[in-house]
Amino acid sequence: MKTSNVTKVLLVLVLSLALSGSASAGKLFSKGFDCDLFHGDDISIDFDDDVIIIECDDEDGIIEITDDYELFIDGDRIELDRDEKKLVKTYYNCFEEILEMAEDLGIEGARLGVKGAKLGLQAVINVIKLINEDYDSDDLEREMEREAEKLEKEAEKLEEMAEELEDIADDFERTHRKMRKNIDELDELGWF
Repeated sequence: MKTSNVTKVLLVLVLSLALSGSASAGKLFSKGFDCDLFHGDDISIDFDDDVIIIECDDEDGIIEITDDYELFIDGDRIELDRDEKKLVKTYYNCFEEILEMAEDLGIEGARLGVKGAKLGLQAVINVIKLINEDYDSDDLEREMEREAEKLEKEAEKLEEMAEELEDIADDFERTHRKMRKNIDELDELGWF
C-alpha cells in the first residue's frame, strides 16, 4: 500500500463521517467499538477492540497495531527498538486522534445542519409575518442576516477543525513513511 493510499483511506473515512451529517454515524468510531472502517482498493482497515488491523486482499500480510503499541504481522509479534516503538506509538495515536476528530466533526456538522434547517423554517415563518403591517422585508432581512452570521461563525469553527484534522492526517502519512522505511518487516510486505 502506498502512503498516498493510506491518506486516501483516512480522508475517505473522515469525509464519509463528516459529510453524513449524522451524529449517530460518529458513534461508529467510539473507542472499543468493532467496525470495518474502510474496504476498497484491496486494502481493508478495521479498528477492532482497540487494535488497528490493516490487510491487503491481493498480498500476504495482516498488520495489527495494539493499543499498547505492539506491532504484529500475520500474528507474529515484531520486535521493535525504542525508535521503532515510538513510531508505532505515534502512528496509533494519530490514527485514534483522526477517528476522534472525525466523530467530533460529524457531530458538529450534524448540529450545524439542523440549525441551518431551522433557519430555513424560520425564514418561511417570517415570510408569513410580512402580512403584519408592523413587520416588513427589512425586518425579515435583518433577522435572517443575524441568524446567518451565527451559522457562518459556527461553520468557520468546523473549517478550523477540518484543517486541524488535515494536519494530523499529514503527520500520520509522514509517520507511515517513516515506519515503512525504518521497520524492515513492513517494508518487506511491499504494500504498506
